[in-house]
This record gives sequence, structure tokens and C-alpha cells, in this order.
Amino acid sequence: MQATKPAWMAVLVTGTQLTQACEGKWVHPIDNTSTCGIPGGVSDVALTWDRSRLTTAPSWQDFWDVARHPGRRGLHFGARTTLEIALLADGVAPQNIYATLSTPAGVERAFRRLDLLRPYIVWWETPADAARIMEQSGALMLSAPATEVTSVSARAPSGPATSLFVAGTQNVLRSPLFWAIPINVSAESAHRTLEQLRMHAPHLEDMPTPVPPEAAPTFLTVSDTFWSLHGDALEQQFAAHFVPRTP
Repeated sequence: MQATKPAWMAVLVTGTQLTQACEGKWVHPIDNTSTCGIPGGVSDVALTWDRSRLTTAPSWQDFWDVARHPGRRGLHFGARTTLEIALLADGVAPQNIYATLSTPAGVERAFRRLDLLRPYIVWWETPADAARIMEQSGALMLSAPATEVTSVSARAPSGPATSLFVAGTQNVLRSPLFWAIPINVSAESAHRTLEQLRMHAPHLEDMPTPVPPEAAPTFLTVSDTFWSLHGDALEQQFAAHFVPRTP
């Protein structure tokens, strides 16, 4: 938004990012209202596993069970979604996740759970990192953006070696996404872009084919309200707690 020539006419962001961008006046308001974005689909982070080494769908509790399922675990290097996963693995019901994380004891509980797994964790920072872990069979299980599971599968050679990683459908962490228009886009171009977005309604719907197919998917919607309030502090705490990172 500081560039003389805009690099993007529109960007796809989470609700937390949209709130920050709107408050910072980094994006155009929509139709002279306080709204700064329009719905753009969802982004899912799913429990993904190597089906050549694990034949039944695991749970987040199984993710922590390195005695029964030895091997490395891939997790996002960041508080958002990773703390939710830690509490799910520790037995917190999905509907109680954010009430628990809103307390110091709940945050400590999530960090303590992650510490138990720390020797086995391979951290990823970007979706491309998660894809690389899958392509190199660098972990038995990982939390991964569902788009990358689909992408890795599409790039895998056909035949018996077709992508070894599949995504589960239980307690998928789902983030609603929104289109926003950077403030350095001219008002006229912003208006045209908004019309195009509304006309074509491009949405990201990235949940891959359910595995197993008969399992009805369940979702934990990531709370943008919670992360807007607590995200900065928790991300700083997370980075300080887990440095140095696993190479």
C-alpha cells in the first residue's frame, strides 16, 4: 500500500488481517461504510498424514502419541492454529477452545502440551514449507493447509507412488477469508475491481476430497475476534518460547 504503483488490485486476507488493515487505513472501505472487505471463501488447516506408514485416520490426540506412532510431526511456527491444535490434543472440546485460551492457565496448558512434542516437531512457516515436508516425507503427520495437500497430490507421479499424504476431515481449523483492495489502488480502479469481485464471486474453497469419504467433516472456526484481541501478545510469546527453531 506504500508503493507508488500498486502490486495487487485485491488481496485475500483473514478476518484478523482485515480488521488490522481497516483500522490502519491500508485498504479501501467498501461503499463508504466501515466494512473493508467482502467474503472470499475459507482457508482450512487439516491433520495430514503419510498413508504409507499410517493406514487409519489419526486424531489430534494421536498426533501427540509418539509411542504408538513414532515419527516426526509438522506444525506451523506460529500461535494461531497451533495453540488450538495443542488444546484439542489435550482434550479440550472445540466449543471451549477460546474460553480456555483466554486465560493464562489455558495458554500455559497449550504451551505445556507443545513442549511434550517439541523433540519431534518440524516447524513450517509458509504453505510451501508444509508442501516441502510432504514431498520429502519429512514427517509422519502434520498440520497443513488443505490447498497444499491437494497441490502435492496433483504434482505427484501417477501409479503406486501417487501422493502419500492425505488430509483428514475431523476438527479441521477453518478461517473465513475476505477480499480487500489496497489503499494505493485508485478510487476508480477500486470501484471496478469491487464490481468484478462481486460479479464473479471468486471464492477459495480448499477442502480436499474427504478421507475417509464416509466421514462427515467437522470444523473449528478460527476466531478472528480472539486473535484480533490476543494475537500480537501470543505470537510474541510463541516466538520467544520456541526459538531456536527446528532446522
